[in-house]
Amino acid sequence: MSRAIVTGFILLLNFILAGIAYNQEAPQKNVITMGRVTEKVFKLQKDIEPIITYLASRLRDVGIERGEVVPVSNNKTIIRYLREGKIDIVLETPFSAQTYRAGANVTPILLVWRKGEGEYNSFIFARKDSGINRLEDLKGRIIAFEDEGSTSAYFLPKFSMEAKGLNLTKISYADPCVPKDVVGYVFAGSELNISSWVFFKKAGAGVLSCSDWFDQRDNPRAYRKEFKIIYKTQKLPRMLVMVRAGLDERFVARVKEELLNMDKSKEGKEALNEFDIKKFVALPKGALRRIEHLYGEKARILD
Repeated sequence: MSRAIVTGFILLLNFILAGIAYNQEAPQKNVITMGRVTEKVFKLQKDIEPIITYLASRLRDVGIERGEVVPVSNNKTIIRYLREGKIDIVLETPFSAQTYRAGANVTPILLVWRKGEGEYNSFIFARKDSGINRLEDLKGRIIAFEDEGSTSAYFLPKFSMEAKGLNLTKISYADPCVPKDVVGYVFAGSELNISSWVFFKKAGAGVLSCSDWFDQRDNPRAYRKEFKIIYKTQKLPRMLVMVRAGLDERFVARVKEELLNMDKSKEGKEALNEFDIKKFVALPKGALRRIEHLYGEKARILD
């Protein structure tokens, strides 16, 4: 065999091996994943599995065979999963969205209309007989937030209060001693607990989203008639759809297309109803700038 033939054969073999290696490194994507941080794994599965299953069924043309839900217990883990490509899509509220943008370079692509609204704000409230009429009156008192992951019932009101010059500190409910120039805060764990703690005077004030304020399950009418709203925060997008870095642009375009059209079919509406979503819409102009203005530095600190 001549040297030219041998050389040609070696070059061809290297080309084939390189092709095999490339295919091993970048296989055809056939599963699309959606995740959220939660402690309620079974509820999350029930809520968003119909959405990702529906979406996967509409993406056969780009090689998707099925969709999977990936529950995650904390922000650090979901950021790692996004970086590693284990989660493709995240549905999340503004503060967490900004944290993921800072930590995993995710891209917000759509706004979620949930519980009948695309934007929401927080109501800070107290009992009518509490003597609390404005934010400054909360000094030396306790305010009840929901939990450390809530945008509307923790991050948004807390940052709004700090922007007004108030000093907030987390306290133990077992030892509720609050200095007179400080606002002490506790986590009630649920919307109903927040309204109950204020009603029964376990906390001087509480926070609910504007939609939860009017929800009989979270703020019973018997409670609400004894409350007064002392402050309303600015409005922010209620929830965002984000995709991880590294996804093909054409693939992301198809995801957007199907989500935007999801509320226009019977099957799509039924899937959305499980998570109380009305529709997906394009991001309003300036929505991300509002989030960045309020949360940007805080999100980087928490990353």
